[in-house]
Amino acid sequence: MMKTYLRLLSVLVMASLAMLAGVPAMAGEYPAPRLWEHNTPGVDRMPFVYGDTLYYVRDYDIYCSVWDNAARAWSEPKPVPGPINTGANEIWPCLTGGGKVLYFARYDPISDYDFYRSEWDEAAKAWGEPVLIEELSTDTQEWAIWVNEDETVAYVTTKANYGEGKTLGNRDIWKSVRNDKSAEWSIPVNIGAPINTEGNEWSVFADADGRIYIDGARAVTVGKSDLYVAENEQTEPGNLGAPINSEADEREFSITDKFLFLSASKRDDGVGGYDIWYLVLDNEK
Repeated sequence: MMKTYLRLLSVLVMASLAMLAGVPAMAGEYPAPRLWEHNTPGVDRMPFVYGDTLYYVRDYDIYCSVWDNAARAWSEPKPVPGPINTGANEIWPCLTGGGKVLYFARYDPISDYDFYRSEWDEAAKAWGEPVLIEELSTDTQEWAIWVNEDETVAYVTTKANYGEGKTLGNRDIWKSVRNDKSAEWSIPVNIGAPINTEGNEWSVFADADGRIYIDGARAVTVGKSDLYVAENEQTEPGNLGAPINSEADEREFSITDKFLFLSASKRDDGVGGYDIWYLVLDNEK
């Protein structure tokens, strides 16, 4: 994580200087991400890497693929086992709890996307029946969800308002907490500026050190939609710069000590409507 931290710290410094100059920040520390070998002509997006397993969305079902370190390659993707994928759309996988808990969003024709939680059934080698998370779901579109390892902090993005809170823009990031995973989630609170803006904050991901990654179209931009990182909720997000960002639309982001993943639309070397790009960080020095 220290190597990742140093890379991203340099990004933040360059982003701050770039903002003063009115130009996009260039990351410089990462090589250009490579196109993931299992992209399709359809939609491949919303990557979430946990350990050596990539969870992602293919044509609005949730799939997984496992990294073979010896072969330096990813296994053929398969739909996640169990009653997760349905005739409706499933999006935004988030793994936590030692990889035994899956959070995601599912479409409902009345309430739009809502959040669900499923636990791994070791005997069945499959995910259990998902449970609607009522405290975090509304009658308006929810979208992205990130939950920490002990399931006491959740960030979500939504068009909705929770409680007495109000959105700053079209879609904001909200935060909910609880004392332990058996308790109910608190009423989400809008994390406000400088992370939320008058526009759209579509995605949210937090790393092990509390840095928050988002996507959107902000003042400092390489393309139409870029990826940004903030040190915490109170700091201005810095543009991750090229070659992570491009003149196309970069969207969701996931990072560990070993892997960096993002999805993008309209990149010249893409193969579908949305594609996944990645870096193996222990091999990209």
